[in-house]
Amino acid sequence: MPFETLEYISINPTFSKKPQKKLSFQYYFQIQIHKKHRENLILMKLEELFDSFLGGKMSESDRILFEKLLEENPEYQSQLNTYRQLKIQTGKETESSDLPSKSKNLKNWLIPIAIALLIVLVGYFLFSTLSMSPGQKLFAKYYETYPIADTGTNASGDASQAFQAYEAKDYQKAAAFFERIQTQPNSDFALLYLGICQLELGRPEKAIPVLSLIPTNSPTASKEVASWFEALGYFKLNMLDKGKKALQVTAAKPNPYQTQAKTILESLD
Repeated sequence: MPFETLEYISINPTFSKKPQKKLSFQYYFQIQIHKKHRENLILMKLEELFDSFLGGKMSESDRILFEKLLEENPEYQSQLNTYRQLKIQTGKETESSDLPSKSKNLKNWLIPIAIALLIVLVGYFLFSTLSMSPGQKLFAKYYETYPIADTGTNASGDASQAFQAYEAKDYQKAAAFFERIQTQPNSDFALLYLGICQLELGRPEKAIPVLSLIPTNSPTASKEVASWFEALGYFKLNMLDKGKKALQVTAAKPNPYQTQAKTILESLD
């Protein structure tokens, strides 16, 4: 039954000899308050009455009277419980309806941050590129870590540990092992990988002299491949003329970097 249509019998004694008049719940409560506080008749809508009670806004005396009314009239308590559940459900629906708005606000907040971050990254890339020397640009464009050849997959002892560290990109550790191996017979491959480790560690000045030690007819390392990385080391130092000279060795015979060496030489002529 709707709150506004609830009707209850008045206890006003002036109606005792006449047909009793039915009053709504809210006015019944107001009459009780009027009897207690005749100088301050409270006029409330039923929803406001429940809200005042549930929100703890009633005075202590009115709250006691209202609780007594609920205790004596279970129907009132039932209506109050129904109203409380409706308020809870309405609150959940309101919170749910706010989610798309919150999501939209978050999206609107993140978009300018993403744009700002993109601008910073692009600016950093352009600054880095524009500030590079011609040789450094060649190094950045063409350098790739040399893969482990068959020599490494069949290695044992120090060589095995060296290649394991190399594959794990622990170039400092790998360099230490290759440094130890290079003095052994048929260990030109160690010179090649030691030189590449130095390049990976950003030390081209140490990589170049090691790579230049590999002989032309080495059985364990390609002179042409070594010259390719030697040339890239020179480019990193922006020593273009020496880099071109090393590239000529790479371009002279078939090897994985021959085509790229010829392309760079043509661009530098």
